[in-house]
Amino acid sequence: MAYGPVVERIFPHLGAYGFSYRIGVMKPQAAIYQHTCDLLDVRLGNELSGQKRIVMIGDSERCDRNGPGQVGISGYLLRRNGDGASNLSHFARSVLSDR
Repeated sequence: MAYGPVVERIFPHLGAYGFSYRIGVMKPQAAIYQHTCDLLDVRLGNELSGQKRIVMIGDSERCDRNGPGQVGISGYLLRRNGDGASNLSHFARSVLSDR
């Protein structure tokens, strides 16, 4: 719980914060991803028609790639060892090139 206020202070203009301690479920439970989409007012499936696109990045295959995939979110792995996105700039380029 201590990280929530820190993240909000560092990134004050994000559209939503899907903190597990606030939502009451943890990754990779589908409810955490769905609830975060609800906070963003994103309806999964709309991204195919070009309305909005939601992606996730993290360092856990189970929680950050496979978990979001349960509800139709594209998950990307952050791998600082060179296998996958190695930093957020690389991730952003990868996501934009996937369009």
